[in-house]
Amino acid sequence: MENLTTVNIKGKEYVEVKTRVKWFRKNIEGGSIDTEILHFDKDSIMTKTKIFINGNLVATGMAHEDKSASLVNKTSFVECCETSSVGRALGMLGIGIDQSVDTATTIGAAIAQQEIMERQETLINYKADNLSAQLMVAIENDDEAGIAEVENDYRGDTPVAEAVKASLAPEHVEYMEERKERKLIERREKAKAKHEGNVAHAKAFADKQKNTEAE
Repeated sequence: MENLTTVNIKGKEYVEVKTRVKWFRKNIEGGSIDTEILHFDKDSIMTKTKIFINGNLVATGMAHEDKSASLVNKTSFVECCETSSVGRALGMLGIGIDQSVDTATTIGAAIAQQEIMERQETLINYKADNLSAQLMVAIENDDEAGIAEVENDYRGDTPVAEAVKASLAPEHVEYMEERKERKLIERREKAKAKHEGNVAHAKAFADKQKNTEAE
């Protein structure tokens, strides 16, 4: 097989999917490429590509894509997944694998995803560091409003919330556990008082009805 055109990504050479497909169509008589969807919903897709020669299955390749993985995937994650599985299937057949079975498309997407994850991790750490400092100051000053404000800031953001809690010193963790128990008792007492108030109100209403009927 002649050397196929490659693109350089991070110092390594990879063959693009379109190059592998062109070579296959030009050189393999009786060849066909069939892609099926194994899983698909609004957030992700998984496909499997089968390569046939004269009706015989000779290679397969699979790929998975998340819609949230990149800006391109937001509008084209289905197409990206098909392209990746086709490229891997052709690679498993031996086309364009002098450097790697992976294609330039696959590697580029993986690098982009890694960069996104690194940026997200940096942002999480930045937010967690700031909120941790605020929370520790609030705990030291027994500042209930300050603690509630920090909790509100990380509510719904599980990675940040976990990072903040993990950064607390043992004494701060103990304080938050005692506070949690205290809050639980307060909620129970409020619920009990509300229930007793409702019962008293219902009883007063019933007594009033009886007096009205007696008249």
